[in-house]
Amino acid sequence: MTAWEQRARNIELIRYQVWADLRSDAERSYLGVIWWIIEPIIYLAAFYVLLVLVLHRGTPDFVAKFLCGAVVWKWFDSGIKASAQAIVSSQGVWRQVRIAKYVFTLTMGMLSTARFVPVFFLYLGFLLIYGCEIRLTWIGVVPILLVQLLLILSLGMLIGSITPFLPDLSVGINHGMMFLFFISGVFFDVDTVAEPVRSYLLINPMAVLIKDYRNALINGIWPGWWELLMLVLICLAMLFVARAIFNRLDGKYAKMRF
Repeated sequence: MTAWEQRARNIELIRYQVWADLRSDAERSYLGVIWWIIEPIIYLAAFYVLLVLVLHRGTPDFVAKFLCGAVVWKWFDSGIKASAQAIVSSQGVWRQVRIAKYVFTLTMGMLSTARFVPVFFLYLGFLLIYGCEIRLTWIGVVPILLVQLLLILSLGMLIGSITPFLPDLSVGINHGMMFLFFISGVFFDVDTVAEPVRSYLLINPMAVLIKDYRNALINGIWPGWWELLMLVLICLAMLFVARAIFNRLDGKYAKMRF
């Protein structure tokens, strides 16, 4: 089998596994796919009650900006955590059939993306109801979405490649994601933070992406193309390193006892 045929086979495996998992989720409960929307709504509603109704925090556009940050963060959080556990959770498959292990991390990233899409469109509908106008800069959301997808797939693949050998890393990832959640600008606008703290915050890729989402959707400002290009290059480097790790350690995963 040539390299191109192998890649085509892996892509087909990812597509099939994502579709199978989505169907399984839909058939597992009475409400089916509606839970994909209910879960993030409950998640967002809890923060809304706390920050707006209880703490009375925020400017007139705080709700729209907060929901923007929370929606895209949820996509990132679920994708990275699922990818980190992909090799361990899928061992029943790859111990019986020879499949490139990175396929499972990419599958988890794509699965989280499939669940994110209806929630994101629901958020766009909320913006229209909230009074935000459709602007030309909304087109700029497309490259931002693609860059975030690349970030989830590359970082998830990198973390997923080493997690089986470092079980304690899973705990560190959970704490690390919680830390990133509070410094990514979900609750505040990074642009309002004074230097040099602002520059330090923007080292975090999600802080950059959340800022660009809000600018494109709410503020009518085009995303920072140079920042997005730098993120793409970083993600491509992570993909290269992750693929090298998988190639080098592929035979050792089967010897692990999880």
